[in-house]
Amino acid sequence: MVLWVQRRPIASGFIDDELARRGVPARYRVTEIGLSEQRLENVVIGDPARPDLVADWIVVRTEVGLGSATVTAIEAGAVRLRGRVVDGRLALGAIDRLLPAPSGAPFALPDIALRVADARMRLETPQGIIGLKASGAGNPAKNFDGRIAAISERIEAGGCVVDRLATAMAVEIDEGAPALRGPLRAAAIDCPGMARARAIGSDLVLTLGPALDRWEGRAALSVARAGASGVGVTGLGGMIDFGGDAAATMGRFDLTARGMATGLARATGLAASGRYRFGSSGARVATRMEADALALAPASFAAAATLPDATAGTPVAPLARRLANAVIAAGRRGRASAVAELEMRGAQGVARVRSLDYAAASGARVSLAGGEGLRFGWPGNRLWIDTAIETGGGGLPEARVALAQARPDAAITGRATIAPYRASDAMLALAPVTFSAAGDGTTSIRTRAVLSGPLPGGRVDRLSVPIDARWNAAGRLLVNRDCAPAAFERLTLSALSLGSTRLRACPLGGAMLAYGDGGIEGGIALPALRTQGSLGGSPLALGAANLAFALRDRRVSASDVRARLGTPERLSRLDIARLDGRVDASGIAGDFAGAAGAIGNVPLLLSGGAGAWRFADATLTLDGSALAVADAAEQPRFAPLAADDFTLTLAGNAVDARATLRAPATQTEVADVTITHDLGAGAGRADLVVDGITFTEAFQPDALTRLTFGVIAEVEGTIAGRGQIRWSPDDVTSDGVFRTDDIDLAAAFGPVEGIAGEIRFTDLLGLETAPGQSAAIALANPGIPVENGTVRYRLTGEQRVAIEGGRWPFAGGALVLEPTLLDFGQTVPRRMTFRVEGVDAAQFLQQFDFDNLSATGTFDGVLPMVFDEAGGRIENGRLAMREGGGTIAYVGEVSQENLGTWGNIAFQALKSLEYDRLDMTMNGPLSGEMVTAIRFAGVSQGVGAKRNFIIDRLARLPFVFNVTIKAPFRQLFDSVQSYYDPTRLIERNLPALLEQQQRDRPPRPPAPPVQPPASEPKP
Repeated sequence: MVLWVQRRPIASGFIDDELARRGVPARYRVTEIGLSEQRLENVVIGDPARPDLVADWIVVRTEVGLGSATVTAIEAGAVRLRGRVVDGRLALGAIDRLLPAPSGAPFALPDIALRVADARMRLETPQGIIGLKASGAGNPAKNFDGRIAAISERIEAGGCVVDRLATAMAVEIDEGAPALRGPLRAAAIDCPGMARARAIGSDLVLTLGPALDRWEGRAALSVARAGASGVGVTGLGGMIDFGGDAAATMGRFDLTARGMATGLARATGLAASGRYRFGSSGARVATRMEADALALAPASFAAAATLPDATAGTPVAPLARRLANAVIAAGRRGRASAVAELEMRGAQGVARVRSLDYAAASGARVSLAGGEGLRFGWPGNRLWIDTAIETGGGGLPEARVALAQARPDAAITGRATIAPYRASDAMLALAPVTFSAAGDGTTSIRTRAVLSGPLPGGRVDRLSVPIDARWNAAGRLLVNRDCAPAAFERLTLSALSLGSTRLRACPLGGAMLAYGDGGIEGGIALPALRTQGSLGGSPLALGAANLAFALRDRRVSASDVRARLGTPERLSRLDIARLDGRVDASGIAGDFAGAAGAIGNVPLLLSGGAGAWRFADATLTLDGSALAVADAAEQPRFAPLAADDFTLTLAGNAVDARATLRAPATQTEVADVTITHDLGAGAGRADLVVDGITFTEAFQPDALTRLTFGVIAEVEGTIAGRGQIRWSPDDVTSDGVFRTDDIDLAAAFGPVEGIAGEIRFTDLLGLETAPGQSAAIALANPGIPVENGTVRYRLTGEQRVAIEGGRWPFAGGALVLEPTLLDFGQTVPRRMTFRVEGVDAAQFLQQFDFDNLSATGTFDGVLPMVFDEAGGRIENGRLAMREGGGTIAYVGEVSQENLGTWGNIAFQALKSLEYDRLDMTMNGPLSGEMVTAIRFAGVSQGVGAKRNFIIDRLARLPFVFNVTIKAPFRQLFDSVQSYYDPTRLIERNLPALLEQQQRDRPPRPPAPPVQPPASEPKP
């Protein structure tokens, strides 16, 4: 501390008098005294227990004039001072009383020679204790050189704490103007909740005015680490220029930092330059800040990174992917610059961002410029926006968003102009976007979006949807909370193409899009879809009662789906009662139920299908069950079949389907079906493979087709084969080959056994064949059992069978079925004519085991048969012996011993009769009583007759027999045989009698014998 006194005479007594006068306690020892120099040692000023000044020695030089003495120089050795700052003023205790009273003159440094070897002060301030050290020599009013040092362990000011503040400066005074040069260091500065810094250093150059009322200087700043409000800075350094007076301090600064980090970004190569002003009226800082490399933290990309997954499978997926990639790439590295201002007046302040520019290494750019910029004021944390944001490059949309506020507490309004945004094969165009953000945190946005983009296996073109978006105070986004008109120009899914369509789109779950902490929610519902287009090049009409897409789980659902494909003359249809699915990155998959339909002019109806479906890689796949396949004819030819394991794929224009058809009641496997269809050509085929249908008592052909009802029954055996149905825009064709090795059945004309052969259909659906179909029949019994025959036939469609002929070996001759047409499609008589050719009478009787009857001769004939609703019958059946005649010999016992004379003669004649003609006429039902008239004539050989003259003469006369037989046709020959062999009746009737007895039914009487109880008289 510098003590100086005005010029006055000094003497040894004068010092004591002066100290006493000023009330300054002091102790000292005068070791030297003279007119020009006095030396004081062990100087103590103030309370001896707590002195304000202690000096080991002080030398005062004076000039003595007339009546006064003037101090011209002071020298001191080791000086120790104690001081305090009170109310902003320096207080030195008792020393203050030695200082001259204020004179009102401008402040000036003392004009004396001063030399201090080692002066130190303990300075107590409200902020903390500072230790000062000074040394130097010279005249402070003219020229002075010295050094000053200061140190403090802890300084608290303005809520901040400075640790280990230290400085050591050179002091130089030139012409009364002090200058300080030297470093200023601090270990740390901590402003809790605001800022902190570590290892702060500054090389200070400070020049003061002679009156210490103005100053200017420069500080070279360095900070190892600093942080404020989540911002960390490393390697901060630069220059701060300052100057001012008692009113204000101002200057400029140029600062750099090695790096900066926040929770959302990191930057290197930072620089800030600008001007500042601090004064009693407030503070103002204007700066330009730059960062060579700014990178956003991964957490900043979290929302963008979720966009691709959140939009997977939707038309915006490529746009979301491009936007997400552009945002992430832009945030990885870029150059940033900003122009900002800070103004403070007392407790009020405002921060303003005039402009902001970011140029990413990816080529993206974001800028904020124009208007008043962004302003943030406090207290109240008020934001005031008047600027425009522009984006573009690097995959970002080219956009300009103008923002404005009438006043800080008013709503933010804006208008955005965005160029169409494209990515790959997707495009989004927005009409000028208008929006408003109210002070309560709610924001509204209105525009119309036109979207084109891919769908799994297809795309949508120019989907137009109005956008009415709202952000609520909680930050939740809601888009389109009301129904709105929508439209698209074209929609394709694989081979499906829909033309221009207008829709009414409604929100699902309260909004078409909802986004917040819970992720993406909401969806779109189309209450009534009606549209037209094409599928595989064929015209298509499509409708649905309700089609919906939920965003949260990307689920699709629809009900009452109706599709009509093709032209009216070859229309295919598909109806699905319920359909749902889920969209993922690979496609769409779900379930369906109530599927029904038909393919073009293929006469098959599908219904009741249910199962799973998937659409991925432009391929539709169905896996289902419970599908019913029925004949579409007005009078169905086939019974419905069930397919419990069908699959169908649609890829491009190709439809492929497979199924195993079963009879629903018994689950008997009928056929494996493979279907291929070309949507573009409208053509396809169905291949049917029948590995083997086995008919049993529990499963008969009428379970497959009504066409067999009343035609055949009691079928036993197996049929196998293959068939194919082909269709095109012009017609439907089909064919097939089926075979059996051994099948038995009951036909209208009688039982048939051992059928074997192959049937080739030229029209499988119409049941038509080529001529010349052949079947081998081991046994047929139309009333006369015949074996090992062959029938040639043709199916002509419409349930008609053209019999080309049949032939069976029979009793040395043949039984021949003549050509005929059997119509099973309508209720008309069906006629079959059998011809008997060259039958040998002996073999005929032997075939039927007529052991007591023998005959010779060959006969021919015809048996016309008619089948109608009443059953089968023979009309005018005729058998005739060939020319040359034959013999008949009955060797059995006569049933009655006394037949009368003429009866005995007749039967005796039958024991050996040579006839020259024999005719048989048959009329009657096959299942009822047949009337058979037999007429033959001949001469008895008299074998076995009791001979006498009369009888011998009569026997030589020609006999004519007229025999009428009334009996069931199929029992005719049994009746003849049973006449002489009753065991036949037992063998034939015993099973029926037992069965009837078990059913508590009265037994049926045996059939009447061929011979009546009494022979009628014959002429």
